[in-house]
Amino acid sequence: NLSDLFPAGAGKQVSFVADGAISSGDAVSLETSGKVKEVTAGNSNVARFIGIADAAISSTESGNVTIKGGISTNVSSLTAGTDYYCQADGTISTVSTSPAVKIGKAMSATSINLEYQS
Repeated sequence: NLSDLFPAGAGKQVSFVADGAISSGDAVSLETSGKVKEVTAGNSNVARFIGIADAAISSTESGNVTIKGGISTNVSSLTAGTDYYCQADGTISTVSTSPAVKIGKAMSATSINLEYQS
């Protein structure tokens, strides 16, 4: 449960250790190890999407991720009011191609409300 990751009243940026290098703005998944990993076609982890990296995170280092329920401002080229999905290859688009997961609704060209879904 995502609410277990932070105390009541905490923000929606949570620090995680990276399992592999993650670029700023990448869609990331929460792995069974408790680490985060970039969503890519090669690791089939889109179903475990947890949020968007706030900045680049080196492998085995800690970094912040804006998780579901938060607002990420580390994205670009969005259309306000449009629903967005994380694709199996880690791209974020308006298309819902299985096994894509809905991640939220764009608030502006550079921000997205990452909808919390338990």
